[in-house]
Amino acid sequence: MTIADAQYRFIAVDIGAYGRTNDYRVFKTSAMGRRIYAGEMGLPEPRAFPGTDGPPMPFVFIGDKAFQMCANLLKPYSSRGLDHRQRIYNYRLSHARRYVECAFGILTAKWRIFTRPMQLSPEFADEVVKASVVLHNFLLTKEPLNTDPEEVETTLPGLQQLPRRSTLAVMRIGDDYFLMEAGRVPWQDWMV
Repeated sequence: MTIADAQYRFIAVDIGAYGRTNDYRVFKTSAMGRRIYAGEMGLPEPRAFPGTDGPPMPFVFIGDKAFQMCANLLKPYSSRGLDHRQRIYNYRLSHARRYVECAFGILTAKWRIFTRPMQLSPEFADEVVKASVVLHNFLLTKEPLNTDPEEVETTLPGLQQLPRRSTLAVMRIGDDYFLMEAGRVPWQDWMV
């Protein structure tokens, strides 16, 4: 389980769960997941989107539909019966989620050991993964990937304190993040 930034670097990793375990179960039982659900990740104070004078927006994590909603974790709407705004929201959320998917793709392409099952003891496999993550981040620091700022969203604004299980409040933040004009991309309407 990992958290990645907009430069495809791993910010936090939790290594050690079996590959067959579903993401939500791994996340919920991991130290990282417990800290996120408890609001203890030390996120920055809310701030306005870059280039706007809009209201301060909280920093959040983005997960997939397997995760349980919490105050600082956004996930997509269920895929059934969505209106246009909800489809836009899901499209933009998945656009933001691609950074972590791409980070894994870059890691796998660079370190071919991840293209097949590791024939290592679980303890040693954990060490190989940790070393690979550190080397991955180091190499991206020394040779950053070229990204076009017109095509890549590079910031994900802030997190405010909300009631821990307030689904409506969290969905409101999600709507603010992914439906406001500041993050609009020209092609979003015809992509959904």
